[in-house]
Amino acid sequence: MKYALLLGLLPLSLAAAEHEHDHGGQWNQFWMLERFEQQRRDGQPFELWDAQGWLGTDYRKLWLKSEGHGQVADGAVDTAEVQVLFSRALAPFWDWQAGLRHDAGEGPSRDYAVLGLQGLAPYWFEVDAALFVAPEASHLRLDADYDLRLSQRWILQPRLQLNLGIGSTGQSAGAGDLFDSSIALRLRYEIVREFAPYLGVEREIGGRRTGDDTRVVAGVRLWY
Repeated sequence: MKYALLLGLLPLSLAAAEHEHDHGGQWNQFWMLERFEQQRRDGQPFELWDAQGWLGTDYRKLWLKSEGHGQVADGAVDTAEVQVLFSRALAPFWDWQAGLRHDAGEGPSRDYAVLGLQGLAPYWFEVDAALFVAPEASHLRLDADYDLRLSQRWILQPRLQLNLGIGSTGQSAGAGDLFDSSIALRLRYEIVREFAPYLGVEREIGGRRTGDDTRVVAGVRLWY
């Protein structure tokens, strides 16, 4: 009897799996090198990268994010962070994310628990907000940018990043302090959609090393 019941439910299970596959259950992937650029600090050139990608379905994804800077060509990295996150669709165009972040570089290594929200706000603003929690230092980060299409190939992108310390020790930000926050404007030219060099200007506000600083940047954006 129970085997007959299981056999009777099998077509329903197959139909449910097929329905999920046809409505967002397909496995896909997306990888982007959002920024790979050169800047100058204290008269010395350095490189910066900001990359992210995911593997999964419309509803559930495994994310990998990384950013950092240093004299990469010489093998010297000042700071580097890697995040491994699981995401779940919360609403159309919005995912919540949770996982781990590891920092390395010149300073001491540090690990964080991560809870975030990423998606498209009204008027097509891309938003990535995350809470990073560690015993030594916790902070909030908000990244927001917008692509203003000037033509089919020229895109002007304003970008804002805010970091807010919510409790820390040592040389990190104290509770309520803004640190390493920046506002930038980049103009890119899409030779093809997947490859776009750009020029821009970035203003760092309250940087822990340099204080307020304005820099010209040049780089490339890649995705597939």
